[in-house]
Amino acid sequence: MADGTELDAAADGTDIGAAADGTDAGTGTGTDPVTGTPRPSTGAGTAGEGTPAVPLPPEWAGSDLPAEEPFRSFLAAPGPETAAEMERYGAELAARHTGLDGDALCTLTLAVLDGCGPPEGRAQLRTDLAARAAGAAAQADTTGPAAGRATVWRTLGDLLAREEGAEVAGQPLMRRLAPVFAGDPEAPAARRFRLLSALYETVTRG
Repeated sequence: MADGTELDAAADGTDIGAAADGTDAGTGTGTDPVTGTPRPSTGAGTAGEGTPAVPLPPEWAGSDLPAEEPFRSFLAAPGPETAAEMERYGAELAARHTGLDGDALCTLTLAVLDGCGPPEGRAQLRTDLAARAAGAAAQADTTGPAAGRATVWRTLGDLLAREEGAEVAGQPLMRRLAPVFAGDPEAPAARRFRLLSALYETVTRG
C-alpha cells in the first residue's frame, strides 16, 4: 500500500523510482544534482569496467603488474587470439631477457608478427631465423645464454610459420620458452613471463 510520501510524489509527477539526489533506485544510475552529469552504475562490473574476464591467479592479487599493459588487455579479453598474442609477447620477453631485443633481425621479426613489416619478405626472414637458431645451438650446451638465444630464434621462426598455416612441432611455445628465464627468475622480464604463463594456462585450459 502506498504511503503519503508516495502519493504526494505521484500527484506532482515525480518518478517514485528516483531518489532525491537524482539516482534511479532500480539501477543505481542517475545524474548529479549539482553538476547535472550522469553517474556511473553501482551494479556489478563488467570486463570493460575493470572487472577481469579471466580470474587473476591468487599469487598475483597484491601485485601492480596485472594492471599494466598488455596484461590488463589479456585479462579483459580471453580467447584464441589472446593466447596467440600471449605467445608473441612471451617471445618478446625472452628476447629482452637474453639481450636479443636490440638485434635488428629480432626487431624486424617482432614487427612482422605485429603486422607492421613487409609480408613479402617472410620466407627470407624464416631462413635467417633458422640460421641464427642453428648458429646459437652450435655454441650452446643444454642450458645457458646461448641455448636461450637459440630457443628465442627458433620460437620466432615458428611463430612466423604458424601464421602462414604451418604446423609447429615440439613443445607448446610458452612451455618451450620457460627455461630461458630459469637462471634469473627475479629479473623484470622473468617476473612478467611468470604472470604471462599463469594467464596463458588459464586461457588455454578452457
